[in-house]
Amino acid sequence: MTIQPEFGEEERMRQQSERLREQSEGVLPQDREEAPEREIMEHDREDREVEYLDPESHEAHAPGQVCARCGAVITAGQDARLRADGRWVHEVCPVDLGELPEESTAPPGSG
Repeated sequence: MTIQPEFGEEERMRQQSERLREQSEGVLPQDREEAPEREIMEHDREDREVEYLDPESHEAHAPGQVCARCGAVITAGQDARLRADGRWVHEVCPVDLGELPEESTAPPGSG
């Protein structure tokens, strides 16, 4: 049976703050020697992830949803936005040629 030595209040507070600091840093005492290697491995992993990121890949898509703005169905190739009310809208609503006046749809120089 082992008996813990009694520490003064100041020593206990120092040990407790040291333990809390280690926990907040995510470094356990047995991991201290491995910390630099782990940091290098994490940095390398992040570098590899960046190679696969596409800056244009942040667009949302909602195929099959009905656009709350124009009423058309959003197709797989169209970018969309989710509004705060939970409804989807096209990033840019498609032009509905059926609503244009007849003279607007005729090719130039034909009329």
